[in-house]
Amino acid sequence: MTAKHPEVPPDGERDHGLLISEERQRDLLSQLVEVEHEIHRVTLDAACDTPANRAAVEAHLAEFTELARRARRAVRNAVTVEERIAHLDFDVDDQPER
Repeated sequence: MTAKHPEVPPDGERDHGLLISEERQRDLLSQLVEVEHEIHRVTLDAACDTPANRAAVEAHLAEFTELARRARRAVRNAVTVEERIAHLDFDVDDQPER
């Protein structure tokens, strides 16, 4: 027999302000990708076409790409521990004694 983890509060008592909806998560990821692509385009368009400038721009864009990757990862993982626990099933026999 399985049940919710004993530390997960009933739905009426959960702080939903800590959660991010899947729709909001998709919107944020989409916006991050759009901003990243626009920054790449504008930066490359603005750079003078010399080898030194091109190398500096590529280095800058590589750093920004890493930052954007981390931001996307954070948004994808923006789920509270409480929300993750709520989706797990536990054996009722494993519940701590009170």
